[in-house]
Amino acid sequence: MARRGSGLRTAIKVVKAIDRANKQAAREAQRREKARQRAEAQALREHERGVREAQRELKRQVRQQQSAAKQAFKNALSNANEEYQDRCEERAALRKQFIQEVLR
Repeated sequence: MARRGSGLRTAIKVVKAIDRANKQAAREAQRREKARQRAEAQALREHERGVREAQRELKRQVRQQQSAAKQAFKNALSNANEEYQDRCEERAALRKQFIQEVLR
């Protein structure tokens, strides 16, 4: 006659299977959480990199504007100096012409 169990072995197998499934689900949840944290950290790094690049670009533009303003000032000063020299030469020529006319 076949020995008939009380179903304890079957119950233990079911409990073990449930326990294994529970552990597997916990491991999967932990993997998903780590993946989410990695993705979040990467997004944060990318955002910070974008902010740094924008700040660098802004600084570069400011330096470029300052350089352009400085160059424009130098050009204006040079032009004013040339005009002043031209006026001085014209006045010297007029003085020379006046003196020669007076001496005649």
